[in-house]
Amino acid sequence: MSPSLDSLKARPETIKPDLAKSVPTVDSLTQIYSTADLALQQERWRKLELAFEQLYPGEEITFIARSPGRVNLIGEHIDYSLFDVLPMAITQDVLIAVHVGSPDDKIRLANTSSRFGVREFDVGGIRDVQIDSTVLEWSNYFLSGIKGAYATDETIKVPSMHCLIDGSVPTGGGLSSSAAFVSAALLSVLAAAKASSSSADSLSAVVSKSDLVTAAVIAERNVGVNSGGMDQAASVFGVPGHALRVQFSPELKPSTVAFKGDSFAFVIANTLVVADKQVTGPIHYNLRVVETTLSAEIMARVCGLGPLPIRDGFGGTWRGVYDKFAEKGVDMDGIIARMKDVFEKEEGYTLTEAAEMMGTTEKELKDKYMSRFPVHFERLQFRKRALHVLEEAKRVETFCSILNSSEYEGEDDEYLSALGEIMKQSHESCRTLFECSCDELNTVTSLAIKSGAYGSRLTGAGWGGSTISLVAKSKVDGLIKTLKEEYYAKRWPQLTEQELAEAICVSEPGLGSALYVA
Repeated sequence: MSPSLDSLKARPETIKPDLAKSVPTVDSLTQIYSTADLALQQERWRKLELAFEQLYPGEEITFIARSPGRVNLIGEHIDYSLFDVLPMAITQDVLIAVHVGSPDDKIRLANTSSRFGVREFDVGGIRDVQIDSTVLEWSNYFLSGIKGAYATDETIKVPSMHCLIDGSVPTGGGLSSSAAFVSAALLSVLAAAKASSSSADSLSAVVSKSDLVTAAVIAERNVGVNSGGMDQAASVFGVPGHALRVQFSPELKPSTVAFKGDSFAFVIANTLVVADKQVTGPIHYNLRVVETTLSAEIMARVCGLGPLPIRDGFGGTWRGVYDKFAEKGVDMDGIIARMKDVFEKEEGYTLTEAAEMMGTTEKELKDKYMSRFPVHFERLQFRKRALHVLEEAKRVETFCSILNSSEYEGEDDEYLSALGEIMKQSHESCRTLFECSCDELNTVTSLAIKSGAYGSRLTGAGWGGSTISLVAKSKVDGLIKTLKEEYYAKRWPQLTEQELAEAICVSEPGLGSALYVA
């Protein structure tokens, strides 16, 4: 059935925060977007429907799958070490309009952006389709969703699907556009399979949120991204008006965390420096995964902690190290002190030195830890990476304790200043210890602080992408004006007004993944 434009009118219902149940099925945009965003989104969805009708004449939209991007408030690069993080879903999202059951037995993929050409695949061979993660190909993200569907249910029958994709999450902006795309694609494939076996009316419980997150994490590896799960969890589990504390150990478990008061806002600024994990992964993202995993394994061996629990068949984690020490009564500060004793070399370690510390050969070490995802390095920075992970985990705890404390009131400058200070510390650690910042990110965060933000930091993988700043609502306009004049006009003078408007947004926590069925 095609989404009725009449259903876009305002309605009083909202999705209630329920983290345990299935991905919700909605029939009104007011169940997805805030009042402030509704008019813009209504127009966008109308354009999507009209474009679908022109592209696929006579075919009605069966459903629209939707997953948003995310911004991480605090807890950068510690999700794959299994420490808690605090992201929130944002308004920007990926929409996939789908017609199920076309007689051509094809999966056709089209995009509202003229940059991307139409792709077509035979349903009969879709299970065995190969994805080359070394090639920048937009349809690979949808194919990864198909792979994730088969990982969820080997007996699933993927039907013919005619799709039109529309994305508003900036690519390479640190807002998890790839996780949003893969999650939406996976949801659309699961929904299409269910609709083809029964009817669209049965799309009220296609998949649980937990299962969608787990499958999406696995699916995204098909495009060469070894994700820890934060991006997918925030995209799927998002709850309006709340941040999410995402716990990964002993199991994935999100819980909501509310902010006090409403005198502040989060300003997200895209530096427009594209950070493509698929391209730079060998020297950036994937290398950091290897460095944190290896350093945890070495720490456990040197300190006699015994085998660590293995994450996804790859290796141990610093959360595993923390739990082992906690059993012995050693707190985080004590663990940090021990880590500094184990990893004394601030200049880093060669492959030979790392193999010696692991009690193995260079070949065995490379085969075990560096064969799944390519990495390139001269020295492995164990001390810096581990120090960031452990101290960032402490910052998440402190940030949440402030949010939950009865000591502060939402209007108090002291409360917001305390949160902002943690954000500033996080950025400094990302810059100096994890080395995932860049000149542009540093410039934007400095300008935000100069304009009165309580705190500002990079968000996402880094090496480009976006910043997030905590700022009083009364200072939002001034901050945006400063960024336009002091950063964008100087660094990106060729930007159009529309591009400039899209580079900066004021965000609030939004709804996660959903299926729209009129």
